[in-house]
Amino acid sequence: MKQSDYLAEFDRLYKEIDKIYHTYAKNSGFSDAHLWLLYSLYENGNSLFTQREICSAWHYPPQTVNSALKALEKQELVTLEAVSGNRKNKAVVLTAKGRETAERVILPLMRAEKRAFRGMSCSERDALISLTSKYVSLLRGEVSKA
Repeated sequence: MKQSDYLAEFDRLYKEIDKIYHTYAKNSGFSDAHLWLLYSLYENGNSLFTQREICSAWHYPPQTVNSALKALEKQELVTLEAVSGNRKNKAVVLTAKGRETAERVILPLMRAEKRAFRGMSCSERDALISLTSKYVSLLRGEVSKA
């Protein structure tokens, strides 16, 4: 296989993974950003998670996170709470309704991801993480030079 064929196949697979999550979000009645915000909050448990930390964790621009949070707040799935010592950045907290929604939507997704990962051997999982991490690092360096 030529190098360009590998890259095309990698890009296709990446887009297919993205489509799987997009379709799941859409079928659950959420946008991609809403899904990932609920995912982050549910995964984070009872720890405080600020808007800035969400942006950093999911590589979303602040405007996208802010818009998604406003929509989730309007649906009464999250609340924004002041963080002591920081008036600008607020902690995002799942409401009881938000936690119920996350258990209905996010928990099955997390379980599906875990089952998919368990379908690989330990060495395959290690290789996937190691090689993907290396590719991200190399790509970041190359794009910064472009």
